[in-house]
Amino acid sequence: MKKFTIYLAGDSTVQSYKTPVKPITGWGQMLHTYFKETEQKINQDGCDWMGYGKKSASDFDQSIIYETDGLFIDNRAMAGRSSRSYFDEGRLDDLKKAIKSGDYLFMQFAHNDANKEKEERYVTPKQYEEYLLRYINVAKECGAQPVLVTAIAMRDCDDTPDGKFSVSFPEYRDKMLEMGDKYDLPVLDLGKATADYLNTVGSDGSKKLFMWLDQGAYEGYPDGKKDNAHLQQAGAKAFAGLLAGLIRSYERDDKLDKVKAELA
Repeated sequence: MKKFTIYLAGDSTVQSYKTPVKPITGWGQMLHTYFKETEQKINQDGCDWMGYGKKSASDFDQSIIYETDGLFIDNRAMAGRSSRSYFDEGRLDDLKKAIKSGDYLFMQFAHNDANKEKEERYVTPKQYEEYLLRYINVAKECGAQPVLVTAIAMRDCDDTPDGKFSVSFPEYRDKMLEMGDKYDLPVLDLGKATADYLNTVGSDGSKKLFMWLDQGAYEGYPDGKKDNAHLQQAGAKAFAGLLAGLIRSYERDDKLDKVKAELA
């Protein structure tokens, strides 16, 4: 059977990272580990592999393709991008050149879309729908299946009176859920799943998942770090596992059955 590809479009919480910035890890970097017989990972680095074509100006060094027994995962997420800036930089155009019938486009945006201080990134929830529709339409035009993924929860427990974690960017999550019904699309509510999971590990336990680093523990972070948005490998692994679980339990229709069949 010919392999299909899951394309990932998103931000820094999804993207793949190279060794020099260890231990930061996006969930898209670990997703392949939940599928049958992962064989290898292939860094695009400008090659014309699998007919993807030459790198364009909007490509980037972190772009990695992971190969499993039955599919490819092409992680094209990029740090600092929103649904708007990812589109404005031509990254969706690049996806359109590669994506084909039978493929999937998983998209997770919101962390940067909600940032009012960055005009080039910010979109209102209404504009968020308008931009996401561009991704959805590209996927459909190419015969691929669009899949909405709500943004992972941030480590926000210290900012709430009861010390509980909550869904991050709720207006944007609500918009994705609404779009799922409106356009008959699969929505994987990773935002809720990760918030619920963080409530089981607690405030201290969550530090091992996010970029809370002791001074001198990593060469790239000599002064340590306290980052409540980005994940270490353990967090990325756990969150990718939650996404795999959402795929496995998806029963609204048969649109994810082909992906389900490849889960380990």
